[in-house]
Order: sequence, then C-alpha cells, then structure tokens
Amino acid sequence: MLYLYLGFLFAQSFSVAQVIYNANIPPLTIAFSIIVFLIWSFIPLLGYGVARLFGAKLECSKYWLLFLGICISVVEQLLFHFEVLTTIDGYFTMLVTAGLFFTIAFLPLKKTLPKPTQPKPIN
Repeated sequence: MLYLYLGFLFAQSFSVAQVIYNANIPPLTIAFSIIVFLIWSFIPLLGYGVARLFGAKLECSKYWLLFLGICISVVEQLLFHFEVLTTIDGYFTMLVTAGLFFTIAFLPLKKTLPKPTQPKPIN
C-alpha cells in the first residue's frame, strides 16, 4: 500500500509543486500546504484499504504498485484536463479516485510469471 501511495503522490506532486513555486507565499504557509497535500492525497487511497477489507489480495511487486499509483494519478489529471471532472464537483472527484484504487485492488496481477509446464512423455 505504501508503494501505491508513493506512486500516486509522485505524479500528483508535479502540479502541486508548480502551484507552490508560482505562488508568492511565506515559507510557513508552504510547509503547511505540503502537510495538507500529503494528508489530502492519502484519503483516496482508503478505497484500496476498503477493498482489502472486502478480501482483495493484490499480489504484485513494488514496481507494479508504483506504476499503478502513477496511472491512477494520471487518469485523475486527464479527467480534469478534459473537463469530465471539475473543481465544482467537490468530493465526487475524491470518490472517483477512491473507486479507482478500490478497482485496482481486485486486478489479477501476479507477483511472478507462472512457471512453464513440461510436456508429458508419450508412452
């Protein structure tokens, strides 16, 4: 779950860093903004936690989790870019993102590739 969050956080941080960089605000406000961003970006990840409570067992490597977190963030940003979601929607955006995390938990990804089976000898 940590790597999923880090991937999501990594992709979200570019837009947040751009806004903080362009804003003319004091350093204490910047620190507060970063703390709020870290907490606020964790809330949609609770959809993954709910899926785990329902019995989802996502067994994949940390690289897959990082990649999936980045993908969810990119999907969310694309929904904003193409105005499917807007800032007026309020908490609906967070519910959509939490739904994506919930769905990710049920993906049939394996940690390793299956071992090839050997053909049976013909008698």
